[in-house]
Amino acid sequence: MINKFKIRDLRNAEYFQFVSSAYEIFVRYGVDRPNLDPLYEEARECLSDAELALAAEKKNAKVREKNEMDSRRDNLHSKLFNYVKFITYDDKDARFDDAQTVMRVLKEVGNPTRLAENAESAMLTSLGNRLEPYRKQMEAIGAQQILDELMEANRLFIALEIECRGVTAAKGPSMSAVRKRTDAVYRSIIDVINSYTRIPAKRGECTDMITDMNVLVAKYDQLLMTRKTKNAAATGSNDDENSEE
Repeated sequence: MINKFKIRDLRNAEYFQFVSSAYEIFVRYGVDRPNLDPLYEEARECLSDAELALAAEKKNAKVREKNEMDSRRDNLHSKLFNYVKFITYDDKDARFDDAQTVMRVLKEVGNPTRLAENAESAMLTSLGNRLEPYRKQMEAIGAQQILDELMEANRLFIALEIECRGVTAAKGPSMSAVRKRTDAVYRSIIDVINSYTRIPAKRGECTDMITDMNVLVAKYDQLLMTRKTKNAAATGSNDDENSEE
């Protein structure tokens, strides 16, 4: 018998990996192809849909991350500009001359936050390069850390933008819908295979396949058990901390 486990508790990426491995086992042994081939084919179609759904999820997650980083670099540029501008309001401030020097560079480069994303990336990189010779002045007025954070945010944005371009997500069904269909196909195949273990003439045909499937099931069952144990430990630790307050 092929053992059962809480497949619904697998995360989407884990679920895809499990079903992909199960499908490879199904195809490798090809138990009762005349009757089960339609189910094997449907399982293949489900995997294709799941791959598209996962790509869409990954694309959407990366786009959100990129947009958040875009907002952060905009905010940091505004912070830098307003910080330096504030110092230039007081010509008696000991930092006034250095702030004037930095402000001149900021104005010469211009405001990048109104530009398209790629143009903003290039302008911020240029700003960092233009201000590098004035590191002493930047440090004197306490603005270097803000610039460093801005340059890091810009670097991360550029990396995320490249990742987003590298992930092509075709339109397709949601992962939730794919999982419902795949669950039904998987259960149908497993139920048929398990029923064959009660038929002497069929039992020998599926013995090796059942062995491999149970190894696979045990692997993912252990993954779920480990996660459950870690979550329970974390919850218990939080409860202990709360009880001490």
